[in-house]
Amino acid sequence: MVQRSPVALVLLALFLGAVPSRANAQWLESKSAHYTVFYQAGYEKDVEFTRKWLDATEQLMTSKYAVTPDRYNISVYLLPAPAEGIDTTQSGQNQCCASTPAGVSTGTIRLLTRSAPIWKAANVMSSLGLPKTGDDYHAKVLLSEYIPIGHYAAQDSRASGGWRYYGAPAWFVQGLQEYDAIFHSTDSNGTMTAKRLLQWAKANATKFLCCSPNLTIADAYNGGATFMAFLSAEFGEGVHARLLRNPAYTVEGALASETQPYSPQQLFDRFRTWLEAIQP
Repeated sequence: MVQRSPVALVLLALFLGAVPSRANAQWLESKSAHYTVFYQAGYEKDVEFTRKWLDATEQLMTSKYAVTPDRYNISVYLLPAPAEGIDTTQSGQNQCCASTPAGVSTGTIRLLTRSAPIWKAANVMSSLGLPKTGDDYHAKVLLSEYIPIGHYAAQDSRASGGWRYYGAPAWFVQGLQEYDAIFHSTDSNGTMTAKRLLQWAKANATKFLCCSPNLTIADAYNGGATFMAFLSAEFGEGVHARLLRNPAYTVEGALASETQPYSPQQLFDRFRTWLEAIQP
């Protein structure tokens, strides 16, 4: 099972205590095998949309990472208005995991639901200059918040030892989540959002640095997703699962192992060459 730090578990317990109780009459439930969607009356269409993309994410867990979330149970709250840091800027948050006596890992995802009135009042754009109000954006957020369960499960499947997911640099953790969400959600995300991502990376090449001693990426989300796209192009998309399962003690060691025969500097040079070749 995934081991979380004591501090993380304390914060998780505090967080779960702040989530509205399941007994609260305003929350309705839509339950699946590995998750339960909590929502308020009038947002039934959002539940349908949410379950569609949670199920699609579970399919991705199987097809890309060869895992299922059988040992996980996630509560997904669709918030009808901004609350406790969830708003149009940060519209989703995953808090996971704590273990039950039965060995099931539980956690919570909170989302500013796609039909929340504030989305109609706000004219908000993403860091890639795309609107946050359409289904493409909300599908991407749903997938990015749920896919970490697949990443955890991939590491759970190792025979023993190895680096831990949240011990990795933010560019790896957030970058892999963002990559999966962009390239494996809607068709528009896989084309237009992906194109904007690579255009952003080409215009922000200075945000990528190496090697003092390791790779540094200033923007964990866009920069990390770009580097994941490079790894996929260079070594096949299966490299992401291989990295998660690699038994090295650090993610840097796993990266070195999975990108042989290149040294870190040689790998970075190949990345820069790849980035420069991107058409605007």
